[in-house]
Amino acid sequence: MTSSSPSPRPGIRLPSPAEPPEPMGPLAQFGMALGLIVLEVALTAAALLVWFFAALHLDTGTPAPEVSPAPYLLAVVAIGVGAGAAAVTWGGRRAWGVAVPQGLMAALLTCGALAGLAYEARDAAPEQPAPAPGVVGCRSGDHSQECAHLGG
Repeated sequence: MTSSSPSPRPGIRLPSPAEPPEPMGPLAQFGMALGLIVLEVALTAAALLVWFFAALHLDTGTPAPEVSPAPYLLAVVAIGVGAGAAAVTWGGRRAWGVAVPQGLMAALLTCGALAGLAYEARDAAPEQPAPAPGVVGCRSGDHSQECAHLGG
């Protein structure tokens, strides 16, 4: 008579679904962290190289086209968000040797790219004219002694 449920081979212990996975050793955590950092650096370098080649203009006879860095910096933000998700995942598995470097990479990539986006937005904003001299700072009007130094 054969059993209808499959049984594992003798000597192989299958973990129950409720058991947490076995912790990674320090060397395995180092290897995983290093591999993920190399992957993130390669993806970031690829995004920035695509931006560089999109903005590269070798013909000096024509004006260079404007290339916005926003899509490329948003790609770097996405890589940082992915690193943050990896940090949360590995932190849940208590693999701190992977979670901490991934959290640092997430913060570095995300904050750096967002700062670049903020700088680009500030740089692209039109210049605001300076306020006209004269009435600025005068409480009692333009013809008092208080405003004499302004020519009033």
